[in-house]
Amino acid sequence: MEPAVFGRCVFKDKTVSIPLQSDSTLMFLCSNICSRFNELEVGAFEMSYLVPDHPPCVLETDLDVRVMYLSLMNEEKYTVTITIAIKEFLFPEKQNGVDDVFCGDGNMHNAEDDFIGKYAAPSGHTYLSQAWKSYINHVGQKFIGGVIEFREKLCKYAIEKGFKVRYLKNEKERVTAQCSKKVSDGCRWRVHASLCPANGFFYIRSLNNEHTCKGRIHERTSSMMSSKIVSSVLVDQIQSTPLIKPIEIVKDFKKNYGLDISYHNAWYGKELAKKRVHGDESLSYKHLAWYVGAVLSSNPGSRCILECDPESSRFKRFFISFHACIEGFRFCRPLLFLDGTFIKNKYKGHLLAATGKNGNQGMYPLAFAVVDSENEENWTWFLQNLAEIVNPQGRTIAFISDRNKGLLEALPFVFPHSPHAFCFHHLKHNVLARYPSSLGKTYRDWIVHLFGKCAYAPTEDAFEMHMRTLKEEGGAVIREFLKNLPKENWSAAYFPGKKYGEMCSNVAESFNAWIVDQRHLPIYQLIDGIRIKIMEMIAQRRRIAEEWNTCLCPEMETRLEELLDNGRHWDVSRSGEFLFEVHGDDSVMVDLQSRTCSCCMWQIKGFPCVHACVAVIKNDGNPFDYVEEFFTVEYFKKCYDIPILPIPDIDRHAQEDLGESFVNPPLTKKPPGRPKVKRIKSLGEQFRPVTCSRCGRLGRHTKRTCTAQI
Repeated sequence: MEPAVFGRCVFKDKTVSIPLQSDSTLMFLCSNICSRFNELEVGAFEMSYLVPDHPPCVLETDLDVRVMYLSLMNEEKYTVTITIAIKEFLFPEKQNGVDDVFCGDGNMHNAEDDFIGKYAAPSGHTYLSQAWKSYINHVGQKFIGGVIEFREKLCKYAIEKGFKVRYLKNEKERVTAQCSKKVSDGCRWRVHASLCPANGFFYIRSLNNEHTCKGRIHERTSSMMSSKIVSSVLVDQIQSTPLIKPIEIVKDFKKNYGLDISYHNAWYGKELAKKRVHGDESLSYKHLAWYVGAVLSSNPGSRCILECDPESSRFKRFFISFHACIEGFRFCRPLLFLDGTFIKNKYKGHLLAATGKNGNQGMYPLAFAVVDSENEENWTWFLQNLAEIVNPQGRTIAFISDRNKGLLEALPFVFPHSPHAFCFHHLKHNVLARYPSSLGKTYRDWIVHLFGKCAYAPTEDAFEMHMRTLKEEGGAVIREFLKNLPKENWSAAYFPGKKYGEMCSNVAESFNAWIVDQRHLPIYQLIDGIRIKIMEMIAQRRRIAEEWNTCLCPEMETRLEELLDNGRHWDVSRSGEFLFEVHGDDSVMVDLQSRTCSCCMWQIKGFPCVHACVAVIKNDGNPFDYVEEFFTVEYFKKCYDIPILPIPDIDRHAQEDLGESFVNPPLTKKPPGRPKVKRIKSLGEQFRPVTCSRCGRLGRHTKRTCTAQI
């Protein structure tokens, strides 16, 4: 066991001994001193100790404490005298009888707790609010934040010291407060602070920091813990974890501060903290006019459109696509996923996005827009702006979406020659919604399975075969559903374009989840926050691609290797120069010249199927030559070759003051109660299964609705 050094701490006419170990910190030393000398506060005093033949050594950091310990061990000394002195401040108050004195031996450490084991009192927990004790400590103390900072720190000081404050004067220029027990107990604690007109700081002019009231304890629940105090604590935390929940804030305050706060204070404190970090949401709209010019000047070739009401200058819509994304999309497959998601800030709205896929099967954000609602008018406006950036590339784009009503009407109008696929995941839930749960889970899942067989069928014959079974098993319900669902929009066999085997809009959902934090921010921070995420993603993927030494992107390289390995045992017969018959589980025909296979998977996915791979090997060819360039590392690097350039806003306020345009926030009707931030699931979506406490089965019922016989 390492030896302990006993520090003899001297203040006024009193001496106490504090044991120090090699890992003791400055805060440990200060906390023990303040607990023994009630008139001292952390930060209001300084400490020093003597080393032979040297001036006094100060104790200001953890390193100083450790050096003191090591030097004593080196000299084989186990006691040291630590001198405590009150600091001198800007407006020094006369200290009555405060002199630095040295004292002799003090009482040795009471080791009672070392012997009684688990029956000893538990050691104290160091709370983050311990520093609040030093917030009010001396005359002349300044508060750079003015009266707001003074009031805030005064409340925290009172909470930590265990008393309540009663304001005698509470004005912008001066604040006078006293202990709430002035009348009942005659407590003499009092503080007066006022504004310095020269610099706008607040200074404590007079302070009586001695309490004479009785029964003063640190309460877990304090009436002075308002939502404003909560917000001041959350300011730093809200930047790193903007999605923290109020219930988590309540738990954090209990654990880290030893304080009980209400759910309301936690929720409203979070909202105030967001406002302090990001500013007033209504003022965020005024930055958009400047932002459009900043984007076009720093990233020429981008498309950035701000649309406002001409009479009221109220915000209507905002579209943005960066030049780097537009040029990089030339090297992605001509395929876009369209989707909209909710914006969860004060003024709500929707965010529409068009997302592609790179050669490594990763998402590629191309464009997004902020609109008031997801209707036909806004989708038409979004797609018209999207057409301005994709039509010059001269490619026919295939679209995949969740069958939104407004999008269904807008897409054929703007892109009349582009095929449109419906997301199978959403269609599956639509099918489930048409069959009541009373029919049983097994039957409903079977219908969905048959519907999937039709959707994924690679040939028209296979589709028709599965369709007959689906209509027989599903009855009139499924026949009515399929009546208004063109097979060209959801069947892989009948899809008129090329969607590279994509059946769902998972990429669009991934983009929505990727920006989930930004969706809670004011509009300017939302838009620029997404820009920064895309900018960092482009830079990161460009660096990653430099380390690749393969021909194809790693994901596709692995896929090709698996296909080559799966067909190694198959027989291949040559029919012509480029025509082969592959004998696997079934016999199929492969035409290498037209790049087709009778299994149709090569045509559907745009990537050689297993039959094509073995035919290429039989022909002494290179399988990499039959893979489209979109999947190569070369094209992947070109996707991210152009960076999004930074948009500094150091001169933003000056330029906004010179500008004549001012954007007002949209008119919104505030719903009653606390705003909802969770998406309401549509009918048919899967819910989390629960275990019934009565029958013990996993399902969607509880003991109240359980009908099982026990």
